[in-house]
Amino acid sequence: MPQIISGILKDGSVLKGVDSALSAALVERGSTLILEEGQSLFLEGDDAGGFYIVKSGGMKATRLSPEGGEQLLAVFSPGDSIGEMGMFDDKPRSATIVALRTSSLLHWSKSAFFRFADENPGMYRHLLAVMARRLREANDALAARDFLPLAGQLARVMLRLGEGFGVALPDDTTRISHKLTQSELAAMIGASRENVSRVINDWKRRGVVAHEAGHYRLIDTDTLHELSDG
Repeated sequence: MPQIISGILKDGSVLKGVDSALSAALVERGSTLILEEGQSLFLEGDDAGGFYIVKSGGMKATRLSPEGGEQLLAVFSPGDSIGEMGMFDDKPRSATIVALRTSSLLHWSKSAFFRFADENPGMYRHLLAVMARRLREANDALAARDFLPLAGQLARVMLRLGEGFGVALPDDTTRISHKLTQSELAAMIGASRENVSRVINDWKRRGVVAHEAGHYRLIDTDTLHELSDG
């Protein structure tokens, strides 16, 4: 189990970079949770009682818009951590998390995690580094919205989706296994669906991406990387 988890942890995971023995000991104290497709992990406004790491499957984070519609905030694939910010304040959950497909997660309650951290003070130093990195990433994301053109922001999202939900095809392209609408993509970067549609249609004409049976296929990732770098 510990070896499997350490193998899938992503840079953004709260446990990434933890000493392997410490990580293994913490994983042993976690519990496994299985969610079926469409089942909620927690709802916006719920009390925050712990955090999770996705072992398999996929999850999405949504929030109700002022108009009452569902706004997609993010998607989580194996190796991503969910809900760790709620470990450090008494604020309610800021989003609803729902399984995109049958998913397996590791869970630690707030009390169990801090009991472990009290026994292993090195965990606190690691958490400070994680939070500092998260703050830097948030600042970079805000800067990207201000300075990176829409196509660059959308390219970043496409590449991230390809990394988390991509299936490599024999023709060296990548199929995003999760179906996404243009409205969902627009919500992820705070843009209008019409503007996102214009960018995607241009990419389809140029052979950068394809859209087939509800799935996006990344064809020219070099161009996407160039756009995402500004």
